[in-house]
Amino acid sequence: MAVFENFPENARLWLYQANRALTPTEIDWLSSELRAFVKEWAAHGSKLWADGAVLNPYFVAFAVDETVTPPSGCSIDASVKFLKAAGQELGIDFFTRLKVCVEQNGSIEQVAFSDFQSHALTGDEMIYDALIDRLKELQHWPKKLKESSLSALVPAN
Repeated sequence: MAVFENFPENARLWLYQANRALTPTEIDWLSSELRAFVKEWAAHGSKLWADGAVLNPYFVAFAVDETVTPPSGCSIDASVKFLKAAGQELGIDFFTRLKVCVEQNGSIEQVAFSDFQSHALTGDEMIYDALIDRLKELQHWPKKLKESSLSALVPAN
């Protein structure tokens, strides 16, 4: 993945999943807003070595090199506040936790965890795990459902 190229693989990563796909116009707007936000993002007055990106129509990510300046609780809160405000502007919720994005045949759809069993998933589908927290994990993202932490949700054959 071409984003966050100037960051070490152990950089901290935060992923936020939208409750619907962003349009191309929304992606452009949000990408611009992200650049402005991370340019000023700081922890206790010290600028963070950070970046933000829209990874696909469903995911926004922030990366921070903690070896330069560790993020603080207040700086993390600032990123959450930023995304809540952006979500309000776009009419979107970036704090979706009851769905998983599944890629099949080149398209991404959101599946509610409660509907997971009824989707006839084989385990070979690619899933976007929103729980990864290090940049190195993004190199293997998405990954096959059967190789993920969600593999227990695939019905046994």
